Amino acid sequence: MTLWRIARAGLTAVVVLATVLGCAPEPTASTDTVIRSGLGISGGHSWLQLSAEELDRQMGLVAATGATWVRIDIDWSVIEPVRGKQDWSATDRAVRAARAHDLSVLAILTYAPAWAGPHGGVGGSKAAPQPVLFGRFVGDAVEHYKNQIAHWEIWNEPNVTAFFAPRPDVATYAHLLRQAAQAVRARQPHGQILVGGLAPAADNGQDISPTSFVEDLYELGADADFDAIAVHPYSYPELPDSQSWYNAFGNLMRIRRIMDSHHDTTMQLWPTEFGAPTGTGARAVSEDVQARIIDQGLGLVTAIHDVGPVFVYSLVDAGPDSNDLEQNFGMLRRDYTEKPAVTVLRTHAEVLRAGR
Repeated sequence: MTLWRIARAGLTAVVVLATVLGCAPEPTASTDTVIRSGLGISGGHSWLQLSAEELDRQMGLVAATGATWVRIDIDWSVIEPVRGKQDWSATDRAVRAARAHDLSVLAILTYAPAWAGPHGGVGGSKAAPQPVLFGRFVGDAVEHYKNQIAHWEIWNEPNVTAFFAPRPDVATYAHLLRQAAQAVRARQPHGQILVGGLAPAADNGQDISPTSFVEDLYELGADADFDAIAVHPYSYPELPDSQSWYNAFGNLMRIRRIMDSHHDTTMQLWPTEFGAPTGTGARAVSEDVQARIIDQGLGLVTAIHDVGPVFVYSLVDAGPDSNDLEQNFGMLRRDYTEKPAVTVLRTHAEVLRAGR
């Protein structure tokens, strides 16, 4: 069902990952093992707002890190704000720039114009759309990009209210997934369909934990409609091996076990966002700690079998406010000078290229 396989890592990597689950001593981060499916950078929506010149510059910087993938929003609310009037220019610029630098694209088919939702615009573009209408858009997107993109992530963080209004619902998402899968497979039989990257969350009556979300998808029989599962294993401000209750890195192994228990032992698990914000905001970290989080996280995922490309979020700080976490996830500062995390990514990419 997938294009890549990653060999099971050795005993050392298993011991490292076990620390996340509380059954091994603290490890030392290492680049001795390899993310064989590739490294990527998740830029998401921000890339849709840049000029062709700035996109070329940023994609060149991505390629210079040694990353070979980018994750880009194909945002329906931007493309078709008025029903029947589609404008692909913003996404075209981003995809064209990525491909010009030989970067593979993971497309996030996501968000919705107000006219496509059943709730009268409540929840904005993050509101769950009518599934049949969403399927039509997915079909349009695949037809438009089928010669440039073959990997389609269905929505972003559908397990949390902030990204799936008015509140997450696995059955509703499964219906979206079914419509999307039918659209992809009718137009691009080799296309790969990913469950939208699942955010760190608890079962709290509003949000749904990633593990519960995946279990419910299997219960509904939705596994017929996806080829991989995407997860966002954020741990900040702690390192990925910490025992803090809010460290979501352990969700990778938990979901891997769920997949294996349902006999999807070769289906890939894609970490499509992880990283840490620098700056002065609550839960922000120093630039050195950001680098350690990325280094250790990339090492830990090598202990999990059949992992897809791993995406770091993000490339460049989004704004000047050091107190706003969302503006400070970049591995580059606003002036494009490098934080230490860039060296970490470059080192992992060199190990990957060396085939070690």
